[in-house]
Amino acid sequence: MEQQWLDTLRFHHTGCLTQNIEKSKELYKNTLGFSNLSETFYISNQQVKVCFVEVAPAVFIELVEPQAETAFFAKILKSKNPFYHTGYFTGDFEKTLLELTGKGFYLVNRFNSEAFNNRLCAFLYTPQMQLIEIIAQPN
Repeated sequence: MEQQWLDTLRFHHTGCLTQNIEKSKELYKNTLGFSNLSETFYISNQQVKVCFVEVAPAVFIELVEPQAETAFFAKILKSKNPFYHTGYFTGDFEKTLLELTGKGFYLVNRFNSEAFNNRLCAFLYTPQMQLIEIIAQPN
């Protein structure tokens, strides 16, 4: 079975840009009633603040507030469609990265994320230009 590495992928979150993470947290908690919110993390490599809102068991929306003006984030925010990536845990980070790039995915960057206890993460574009994030699964 050639694609056993896919068995290690597990959906974790959808990334959603916001201009104000505190107002967004308030909306998800007080208006929509989601009570399980993580602390807010600063991801230095990405220059963003993030917070995870659990919207179903082990399924999250990642609120992302840019801390620096970049063309990438500005363009997405102006599009009025702030949901811009999906994130997946993987049990074998290096193999998953190798398999995806071998299948035409484009590696944007790889980094250690403060939001995931400094575990390895990578952003990749699919061949259809959708942005995904893979995250080394905790042991």
